[in-house]
Amino acid sequence: MIQRTPLTQAEKEYIGQRKAAGASLRQIGQELRCSVETTRKWWRYQRDARIPGARGRPKRGVLSTYAVAIRDKAVELKKAHPHWGPISIKLELKRDANFSRQKLPSNAVLSVLFQQVCPECVQPRNQRITRSQQGAVESPHQRWQIDTKEQVQVGSAFVSLLELRDLFTGLMIGSRAFITTTEKRWRRLSLVENQQALRQAFQTWGLPLEVQTDHDGVYINPNDHLFPSTFTLWLVGLGITHVTSRPHRPTDQGSIERNHRTLADFAWKDQVFEQIGDLQQALDQHQLRYNQAYPSKAAHCQGRPPLVAFPEAGSTGRPYHPANEWNSFDLNRVDAYLAQSVWIRTVTTNGQVYLGNQRYNLGRSYRGQKVAVRFQPASHTFRFESADGTVLKELPAIGLAKEDILGFLPANLALPAGFQFCLPLLGV
Repeated sequence: MIQRTPLTQAEKEYIGQRKAAGASLRQIGQELRCSVETTRKWWRYQRDARIPGARGRPKRGVLSTYAVAIRDKAVELKKAHPHWGPISIKLELKRDANFSRQKLPSNAVLSVLFQQVCPECVQPRNQRITRSQQGAVESPHQRWQIDTKEQVQVGSAFVSLLELRDLFTGLMIGSRAFITTTEKRWRRLSLVENQQALRQAFQTWGLPLEVQTDHDGVYINPNDHLFPSTFTLWLVGLGITHVTSRPHRPTDQGSIERNHRTLADFAWKDQVFEQIGDLQQALDQHQLRYNQAYPSKAAHCQGRPPLVAFPEAGSTGRPYHPANEWNSFDLNRVDAYLAQSVWIRTVTTNGQVYLGNQRYNLGRSYRGQKVAVRFQPASHTFRFESADGTVLKELPAIGLAKEDILGFLPANLALPAGFQFCLPLLGV
């Protein structure tokens, strides 16, 4: 029979009327150019006063096969925490006693649900471009990255978050909150605050092999980047290599930059904190949750939480305790590190030479000359030589004593005459 369009509602009613008038189903089919089976079907629907169901498979909404309570709770969590993704929402659902034993929807299904129900809460995602990292990282705790997330508001105060992340495993090593409010607005973190955050991380995990930073002024000497900073020498004395990212290459710090967003989405973007202690508690809580339960997207974790993928990463194997830092810090390492370099400087019109943040007086008779500066470990001095190798002067090194680099003296040591504590004295 020739194919025709589906019967209209008027034609369906016509079938009933013609059948009541005594026509056969075959005759009706011939009139309407359809099969006997079709006329029989629609005649029976009218005879039995039945309403036909919708054609095709029944339409199902997103999460239609799950309990309504799961769907409503997922949407409620997403609206309360717009920066949480499906993985975080599922982790939170598992913590709820009402849903802990129930089968939960996949991440993809939750993503579709959020796109349909609350698209205003879905964060835009930009395509990531993979960049080569500086140097090969082949094991847990080989290299930590450190960076600061600035201008986070807690109440009326500005707070900076100093965050650390293990490059190989993606472990969140630590996140420390510091109040940085000033009269004008906010300030950058000091060397003392960076050391404080790192010491806390060292005490929890142990000492890493390397620490990678950007070129912030606390990590390098901004006016004399060839001379090592106090931060670099402090790490050297602890047996840690200081690695810096390439200038103007923020992609070298990609891991810690992503850490800023992840921890912000977890802990503080959708929350309001009035006290820094409450913020710190949230940071610690979500850091622990990420390390132990969050399916990490770090390359080597393969979708598993970092400490599940690398249980051995619970410790670096190089223990540290602040009380023993004075004894474990090796000044000989620092001396050997400094002895490897030669610095070329021009004597100023006042007869001075600058090394790092320190000034050395050679005398006006040498002004304008270029001199080579070498560190002498045996005498802990700097030797200044002319271009032909003649020794001009040998002066004691300034700011390179053990207490200068560590920023403290142990309580059981007598203070030397005229000792000056490092300024500023935070919290005093």
